[in-house]
Amino acid sequence: MPEIRRDTLPDLTDEQIINEVKSGNNEYFSEIVRRFNQRLYRIAISYGIYDDDCEEVIQRAYIAAYEKLQQFRGEAKFSTWLIRILINECLMLKRTKKRKSELFESDDVTISCGNHLNPESEYMDEERKNILETAVKQLPDKYRTVFILKEIEGMSIEEASGILAISKVNVKVRLHRAKSMLKNILEGITDVSTLFTFGNERCDRINESVMNYIRNKNK
Repeated sequence: MPEIRRDTLPDLTDEQIINEVKSGNNEYFSEIVRRFNQRLYRIAISYGIYDDDCEEVIQRAYIAAYEKLQQFRGEAKFSTWLIRILINECLMLKRTKKRKSELFESDDVTISCGNHLNPESEYMDEERKNILETAVKQLPDKYRTVFILKEIEGMSIEEASGILAISKVNVKVRLHRAKSMLKNILEGITDVSTLFTFGNERCDRINESVMNYIRNKNK
């Protein structure tokens, strides 16, 4: 297999990298892992998967995606296809462990934000960030997922609608409800992009684990 030119990777689309992997250049899959770790981590959290379970479910998603890679035909964006695999893994993990949701369903959660969230904002200090992360985790599933996809990951209404298989109107309604429930905590905060960050150490650990699986499989 030809050596990967790391300096060219940023110029390649996800689909070009996947085509390299399909052609037998498996080491390119490492770039996929590094590109999507942060997004998959946040989406796993949006489904109520926390702590070490996050790493487990993300690794399962990457391995499942690699195993099914020849099934990816490009009808949807690769990112959408990968996220759907992750969501299935999250749901399977929750069923297997029979974990009860730790979310607060009460309508008394008075956590208003401004009219919109602007990514160009002031620095969010660590204490306020932790308070907001805790509040987001306490949102009911359907509201938390939409809030993370739209406001933290920056997806469009249309993209979130396609991933969750719900209407765009439904996405907007859930997003509005999530913001209402986070009302008091979000006041004065215009940047939520730093919430639920995935550290380099965890990123490296997942990358190594997934790539070791792929290398061993292809010995």
